[in-house]
Amino acid sequence: MSYLARPISYVLIIALGYTLKRAGFLSKADQQTLSKVMFNITLPCTIIQGFSGFERDTTLFFLVGIGFLCALTPMLLMYLTTRGVETRLRAYRMLNIGGYNVGCFSLPLLEAFFGSACVVPAFMFDTGNAVMMTGGSYALTSTLLKTGGETREGVRDILLKFLRSLPFDTYMIMFAMVLLNIEMPELLFTLTKPAGQANGFLAMLIIGLLFEPVMDKRLIRETVRELACRYAFAAASAAACYFLTPFAPVVRQTLAVLCFAPLSSLAPIYTGRCHGDTALAGFTNSVSIAVSLVCMMALSMYFVM
Repeated sequence: MSYLARPISYVLIIALGYTLKRAGFLSKADQQTLSKVMFNITLPCTIIQGFSGFERDTTLFFLVGIGFLCALTPMLLMYLTTRGVETRLRAYRMLNIGGYNVGCFSLPLLEAFFGSACVVPAFMFDTGNAVMMTGGSYALTSTLLKTGGETREGVRDILLKFLRSLPFDTYMIMFAMVLLNIEMPELLFTLTKPAGQANGFLAMLIIGLLFEPVMDKRLIRETVRELACRYAFAAASAAACYFLTPFAPVVRQTLAVLCFAPLSSLAPIYTGRCHGDTALAGFTNSVSIAVSLVCMMALSMYFVM
């Protein structure tokens, strides 16, 4: 049962954040401050840590594209199928349909079932996923829905939305260094390790601060609808990754399980930036963790039986 320890600990941290908010110890203003700390300090450090000990395998670079497409495609489908829906709800639907929490949540569970053989494939998938999750999803949603009130945007404006995301910049720099075979100094990983290790705790605490129990039946239906669409896409993409890709069995199994990973912990924050319903997004994110844990464990156990 050791593979359940970290996922369960994250659920407990979400509960802690919610409890601290209800007790008045932390407030919405604190959530905004903690979000700034996460975006500008702990998340970039986590990204750097992800490249520590990374061994380049050019045959698996295709997985970067798969991760990117799996994160992007459901967002575009949601955009195309929600014409006529109010912008606030549309932003919520787009930002909470795609993207995956791999490093903080999924990797420990995968390692417990598949061992170290899953680490590099998961990392490569997450690199493509991270292009969307560290800035791409916000840039795409805010541009398509004009949540800032923009009437027209050029390519330069769109690119600036990407480049103003420090986590996105960090990912691109580190990935470029891998592509160019530039060796990174060990001191870099040593200095960023403490902050990087704090990111998982901080991300789950913020979700707890954003979480509000939803009693409105309409909002509960919206969460069910959103997650039903998300996991329907997860099932389709998992089947495609497992049956249609040419990789080794353990790689295909890793990809299939990752397709059921929970929502990115950044989704509620980006929802707020696009003037969406952050409470609904926090609730949806919390529910996705529970659903994903069941789905990922069931599929992993099926593969290793």
